[in-house]
Amino acid sequence: MVLKESFLWGGAISANQTEGHFDADGRGLTNFDMLPLDSRRLEDVYLDQDNFLDEVHDYYSGRRGNNFYKTYESDIELLSELGVNSFRLSIAWSRIFPTGEEDEPNEQGLAFYDDIFKKLRANKIEPIVTISHFDMPLHLIKKYGGWYDRKIVDLYIKYATVIMKRFSKYVTYWIPFNEMNMTMHIPFIGAGLTFTKGENKLEKKYQATHHQLLANAKTIQIGKEINPNFKFGCMMAAAKTYPYTSKPEDVFSAFESDKFNLIFSDVQVKGKYPNFLARYFDKQQIALKTEKEDFIILKNNTVDFLSFSYYSSACSAAEDSDVEKVKRNGPDTVRNPYLPKSNSVWQVDPLGLRITLNQLYDRYELPLFIVENGLGTYEDQLVDGKIHDDYRIKYLKEHFENMISAVEEDGVELIGYLMWGLIDLVSVSEGKMSKRYGLIYVDADDEGNGSYKRYRKDSFDWYKKVIKTNGTI
Repeated sequence: MVLKESFLWGGAISANQTEGHFDADGRGLTNFDMLPLDSRRLEDVYLDQDNFLDEVHDYYSGRRGNNFYKTYESDIELLSELGVNSFRLSIAWSRIFPTGEEDEPNEQGLAFYDDIFKKLRANKIEPIVTISHFDMPLHLIKKYGGWYDRKIVDLYIKYATVIMKRFSKYVTYWIPFNEMNMTMHIPFIGAGLTFTKGENKLEKKYQATHHQLLANAKTIQIGKEINPNFKFGCMMAAAKTYPYTSKPEDVFSAFESDKFNLIFSDVQVKGKYPNFLARYFDKQQIALKTEKEDFIILKNNTVDFLSFSYYSSACSAAEDSDVEKVKRNGPDTVRNPYLPKSNSVWQVDPLGLRITLNQLYDRYELPLFIVENGLGTYEDQLVDGKIHDDYRIKYLKEHFENMISAVEEDGVELIGYLMWGLIDLVSVSEGKMSKRYGLIYVDADDEGNGSYKRYRKDSFDWYKKVIKTNGTI
């Protein structure tokens, strides 16, 4: 058997993309609740241009989600039927501290997650918990400017401490932040950042991520005191970057892309910033506000494992003005002419997963954990209660083959595989339900119409067999 018996097979969702019921039981508004159903959701927010935070839009898909707040019991029963032994979810900060500044947590919010964890335990499903998944109280953005203000570190630590103590008997695996490197590309979603004209935006992003890194390390420090058995992971958006050609300039461009993408995982694993960054900051006129103790805390509180999302690889050219670009999980990338077009919203590269696994394992020498991978497509169609998604099965099969090769042939140490998003949910980049990832179909459209009833796709039965045989494809 290639994969260990303890291998974690499962799926992943986030609170902000699934729960809905944004004002139920004392929950406060978040940054994700303010994203309209249009292309502006990924744009930088300029408060002196138009006050994005005070605008009223026709529909906010994140406020509706996929109704998980009411359907979690039956959804977990479906997960049990699927046979998963693990499930990644996030906790909504604003369900616990609605504004982020309350003295005491919201008991109704804590009780909701208590019920989820009890249900998971009853079905022998290991929870993997993301403490902050593109989600923070809107009040902290309006009052402090999000993670740019050091005050947020203490408020986050208060929140993280409460949930780690409360759920200590249920949760072993903790991920303090989701895809921290994405703050550089979607700063409002990733860190609650807003801008005014003339600001050094790059400095503001790096300042915010420094505060997140500090909060990450302090969470590990406190968490290990609460329960020495806790395991903490870095979570990053991973995608190996290929050079567009073998020209040295293109190779260097690809090298630079990977170097910058790995900054924040470098800090969380190695406990320090990479050496090149000081000179880069000087060149970009970036002066971070730090304290001497910060670097001691970062050094002494590193992660136990490295988790990541992988959807597709990237491609880079030194001169790319005349080269076709494509979307990906992150900034647009040069289209790789050697990757075929497919049913996915992004270019599909199964071998890229094996390459990325090797890249990360060689660099960090820590156990790896694939906590997001899946096919987002608009082609899923519900016909007579059935969804025939052979293209998703093909995607998963090819990625599993490369994942298993990385373990069997390359010696990569892998904790588990969690498919995104298992149950159809609201996408981050477009806010649409029609951009579907799940093995479980949710009967809802982009505007919130539908029964929200769940239907098993063909891929549900296929994945069930893979799990039952621990990776036999």
